[in-house]
Amino acid sequence: MNYDLCVIGAGWAGFNAALSAAKLGKKVCIIEEKEIGGTCLNRGCIPTKAILQYSKHSKDISEIQKKKNDVVTRLRQGMSYMLKANKVDFIQGKAKIAGKDRVLVGPDNKEITAKFILIATGSAPKDLPSIKIDHKKIISSDDCLELTEIPKKILIIGAGAIGCEFACIFERLGSEVTIVEIADEILPGFDVQLGRKLHQSFQKIGIAVYTNKKIEEFDLNQYDKILLSVGRRAVTEGIFEDKAAIKLEKGSILADRELKSSLPNVFAAGDCVGGYMLAHVASYEGELASRNMFKKAERRDYTVVPSSVFTTPEVAAVGITEEEAKKFGISYKANVVHFLSVGMAHILESTDGFIKVIAEEKTGRILGASMIGVQATELVNIFSLLMKNKVPISGIKNTILAHPSISEILSYV
Repeated sequence: MNYDLCVIGAGWAGFNAALSAAKLGKKVCIIEEKEIGGTCLNRGCIPTKAILQYSKHSKDISEIQKKKNDVVTRLRQGMSYMLKANKVDFIQGKAKIAGKDRVLVGPDNKEITAKFILIATGSAPKDLPSIKIDHKKIISSDDCLELTEIPKKILIIGAGAIGCEFACIFERLGSEVTIVEIADEILPGFDVQLGRKLHQSFQKIGIAVYTNKKIEEFDLNQYDKILLSVGRRAVTEGIFEDKAAIKLEKGSILADRELKSSLPNVFAAGDCVGGYMLAHVASYEGELASRNMFKKAERRDYTVVPSSVFTTPEVAAVGITEEEAKKFGISYKANVVHFLSVGMAHILESTDGFIKVIAEEKTGRILGASMIGVQATELVNIFSLLMKNKVPISGIKNTILAHPSISEILSYV
């Protein structure tokens, strides 16, 4: 069959690219080896946050898993409906690119031709050179989402967003949790004060936190389960015939600023291109790649990319940190506002935490916002909108915000 666009991978990048092209009137197919929804829906954002939510109210892992699976199933059905409604052909099978306009599917190598091909094959959990995931004792975040028994003692290696979220989950479910990070503080890459604050919060609830430590310093035999949470790698193996090989960089597909690969008419988007391995970035890249195929090309723009961590307390950030502002020699002002100053935070009994806003000293333009506390993962989207639309600090102060609300904290920055 012949298409305008053949998408390989039905995760967030591929799904949104397919819909975007279909809405432009193009004939589109999307090929998926596993389930529609990719990592985000099946092994990442959605099931993790579902378990985080349900573990607040129950320690019954069977009940939690059922509710999580129900959510995932409903959303899968919704995605399938959207593809059908937009006349996108969904093809189940393993895809292999055989040329700039040829894709082979399944064991019988069914041939599909297309004017453009988009690779959106996603990512998978990384191993360490000295420790390999065996899916039994040494597990990945994927494995955590299918557990039927709660480990008595768990060691989490890596205190990034995924490791910290699972530390909260297992602590709520009654595990004795230890988390270890090779960097100087947990949540490396975030504002240092956020990591320190979350570190303190973890210690208060009994999570043992070790930073600036190597895994060799721990006796792995002391733990029932070891969660390896040290990042993700692009999935690229087996998707090219030798004659259709595409250039890779550190295991990820090398794509230019317009998301074109080294093979003509073949684009790539989402986790398989490396960089920001976030579902919302994958969605943006998928839509951008689709537009670049059929409309005037635009370069990708990562100036405003929010990050959220659904721990207790929540953590979120967008733009540069104070450490980065100092490193780049920017003249800035750091405004810090504590949730203690917000009436609704007292009503919700969640006054711990703060927002730190980095603004250009001369213009008041917001360069970054880092926050830890109640509804931080919602507040970060407001800052993203302000930054994208270049609203300065003065623009916030001239806006009437509803009272009482958590978001009125913006008027104090």
